[in-house]
Amino acid sequence: MRIFARHKRHTMKKNFHILSAILLGLLFFSTCHNKPQTPVQNIDELKRQLVTDSTTLYNLKTTDFQQLEKDFTLFDAKLQDINPEQVQTVFEQLNLTQAYLRQFEEVSPDMHQKMTYSLLQLERLKADIENHYLPDSLANVYLETETKIADTLHNRVVYFRDRFNLCKKEMEALKKNHQHIQ
Repeated sequence: MRIFARHKRHTMKKNFHILSAILLGLLFFSTCHNKPQTPVQNIDELKRQLVTDSTTLYNLKTTDFQQLEKDFTLFDAKLQDINPEQVQTVFEQLNLTQAYLRQFEEVSPDMHQKMTYSLLQLERLKADIENHYLPDSLANVYLETETKIADTLHNRVVYFRDRFNLCKKEMEALKKNHQHIQ
């Protein structure tokens, strides 16, 4: 009987701690992820995200892309000067970098165009909502569409940023390991 009572208290105490942790977690996430409450606030948030992503895309193109392209060209031209045991590793890294550079070069103009158009659409949607030209249901449909577009563009920017950062680290390691080539 005594063991059962002690076990019951221990279980209740454990359940209380688990429940407390869950409630604290829910409270934390609900306060950290305060989504704007009105469609206009959502639009303003999406516009900020698109402007930030557009700036990141520009920086990738003007800084990271150019440096990676320069490093790629250097190592590609000097591949024959690399230790034969390391050629395969360097060649694979160069191929991967080249693939990301080509992919970025192909899609970045379209991404920029979509960002510009989405910003325009959001501005128009905001004006229509503020002037009560759209019923709430239709405004929400348009907002949902623009949110999906902005999220897709954001994910693409993050993808390239992460890939370029990885390639930069690899190129820096190649430079360090093959200082005689530079």
